[in-house]
Amino acid sequence: MTEDHAAPAALAGTLQTLVDTEHAVGDEACLLRVEVPALGLVSRHVAGGLARSSDAGPSPAATVASPFRIASITKPFTSVVVAQLVGEGRLSFDDRLADLLPSSYADLVPRLHVLDGVSYGERITMRQALTHASGLFDYAMSPSYGAALFRDPGHAWTPREMIEGAIEWGTPHFPPGEGYGYAYADTGYVLAGVIIEDLDGRPLHESYRARILDPLGMHGTYLEGFEPHRGPDITHAHEGEYDAMAIHGSSDWAGGGLVSTVDELAVFGQALVAGRVVAAPLLDEVLHWQFRTLDPELHSPGYLGYGMGVEARESNGFVFRGHRGHWGVLMHVDPVTGITITGTINQSSRRPDALMHGAAAALREHLPADAFVPFDLTAREDRR
Repeated sequence: MTEDHAAPAALAGTLQTLVDTEHAVGDEACLLRVEVPALGLVSRHVAGGLARSSDAGPSPAATVASPFRIASITKPFTSVVVAQLVGEGRLSFDDRLADLLPSSYADLVPRLHVLDGVSYGERITMRQALTHASGLFDYAMSPSYGAALFRDPGHAWTPREMIEGAIEWGTPHFPPGEGYGYAYADTGYVLAGVIIEDLDGRPLHESYRARILDPLGMHGTYLEGFEPHRGPDITHAHEGEYDAMAIHGSSDWAGGGLVSTVDELAVFGQALVAGRVVAAPLLDEVLHWQFRTLDPELHSPGYLGYGMGVEARESNGFVFRGHRGHWGVLMHVDPVTGITITGTINQSSRRPDALMHGAAAALREHLPADAFVPFDLTAREDRR
């Protein structure tokens, strides 16, 4: 692994100001990592304690190596495992979930997607689940789900409970693949996780580890609630004023259960767009995005569209690929230049727009033109 070069003082100062400003809003820990491969530059920044300050005094300081819940950035990991299984001939993206689910879940299929008295559960394909084109109701967006979490935060959730919640707590948005064709749903990813376990013959966390985490050297990343904590103390995610670390880590599983670090998210994001975890032509299918939306207000400035667990976002002339997570987590990689932005604000009530757009703008302002030349990520050493 080559040595990191320090960012110019003006750039480092601007990036630290972004982090300090975000931290000052609500006292949550904020972490940011920005990498410019053409210059060999990696700049890491942190502000705040592991938890908010309290009457008992300040929390131990967070560090640039502190892990955090990555929430929906788990989705590209799930999509990658599905794509690998497709490459092995275990399924196709256009197979129906009803044909892939184990027999113990067969009873859910007729109830899974009922709209205007018609059951569409047997029509949903894996592609529709991964691109949010199934129309399934998202249990994670239901007030009933939130109430259940707050009522018994230590409850260990099962995939079936999440799927049953989607059936009980809401109504599907449109028939699979029809209408405006996009309704974000963790439900589809939980179903994909169930199928992964059945086809791969092992628990989901073991599939992540064998297929992605260990090969990439991501030894500090793990599926919370199913594996022991790894590395230094975790930073606390917050839902408004509520410290969400009381919520059991099993509560979103294949849709949002991983814990990671800024460095390891950068490793994964770069490996993904470079074709080192899924090769072309399957990678092209995973990355292919369309702009489809349930509600434009749900999408922040720069959002371009969604593929299979991989977003596209524009900022300051970069087209980033990656994902965001519920706790204000971000993982964005420009496949052309390799420029990578990862981080978290540890707060669900705010978006990490200031980090992404601010960091991209700072790069344009403070770096020379040769920072933005095309960079081949396919043969590089992982940088942690």
